Formats: sequence, structure tokens, C-alpha cells
Amino acid sequence: MTRGTGEAVTIPARLTADELAGFIGAHVDEVTAELRSRGEPDSPDDLLGGELARSVARRLGARVVIESRDLALEALYEYETRGELPAKLDGRARRLAEGVIGRREALDSQIEEASEHWAVARMPLIDRNILRLGLYEVETEPDTPSPVIISEAVRLAHTYSTERSGSFVNGVLAALAANSRD
Repeated sequence: MTRGTGEAVTIPARLTADELAGFIGAHVDEVTAELRSRGEPDSPDDLLGGELARSVARRLGARVVIESRDLALEALYEYETRGELPAKLDGRARRLAEGVIGRREALDSQIEEASEHWAVARMPLIDRNILRLGLYEVETEPDTPSPVIISEAVRLAHTYSTERSGSFVNGVLAALAANSRD
């Protein structure tokens, strides 16, 4: 339980009210009541954005921080659609996003080699950025085990893309990690 401890818990940037309750050690009825008081959708299964989740958690006496990978992925999406990173991005999330952008051509080349019959340009925008982010981490964060990076990439795919994207990301990134960390 995080409420009242002063310790922050890390949450994904998109989660349901029910999941938020679990992360912060609150009853889902408390979370949905707070959402209702704000005029927000209040079903336990409704998705909340990170800032709303952080605000609700704070109101319920918990501190949360949003997972850096989620923020980096959202920043990469913004970069690819708008041509710039969000100004508010900082810390590890900024380092990850800038690292991916700086090595994008090399990452894309490796991803194309590992993903049979799929050009990176034809992949869904979210999936290709998840793969870029995961491969960047595999190559630059040797202290983080590959299975952890792959698992987080699959979580991102399930959260931001389709159910089928998870298995695609898993297969491609597992092959890349095996080649990268031989």
C-alpha cells in the first residue's frame, strides 16, 4: 500500500481506474468517486491518462510517477507526427527518446533485418517506435536484462496498440536481443 507512506509508485501512462486503485492501495470505489466528482468517466474499466491518474492518486493520498518508457513512447509518437519532442519531457524519458531519434536509421535497419517481410515504414507507428525503444534499451542498458526490456515492450504494445502487436513485438525484439547480446 502506498497511501500515506510518502513513497511514490510507478504507474503506466494509461491505466484503468481499477488498475490505479490496485497500484495505490485504494478501493476502486474511492477512485471512481474521485473521478465522478471531477466530471470524468468513472467506470472501473475506463482508461485514465497519466496526468489524471496522478492527480486522482494525489487527492487520495498517494504519490505516483509515470513509467519513463511510456513517456518516451508518447514523445516518440509526438516526434513522428509533429516533428518535435514535448517540452515537458525530462529525465530518463527524454534520454530514451533522444537516443532513439539519434540512432533511428541504425535501429530501423536492424529491425527490418529481424522482421521478415516487414519494412519499418509499413509498420504501425506505435509498433515501430516500441521496437526502436526496446532495441535502443537492449543496446545501451546492459544492466537491464533483455527479458525485462522485452516484457516492457510487450506491455507497451498491449497498452498502446493491438493484442496482435504484442506477439509481433515480442518475436522481433527477442530476435534482436539475442543477436545484440550474444
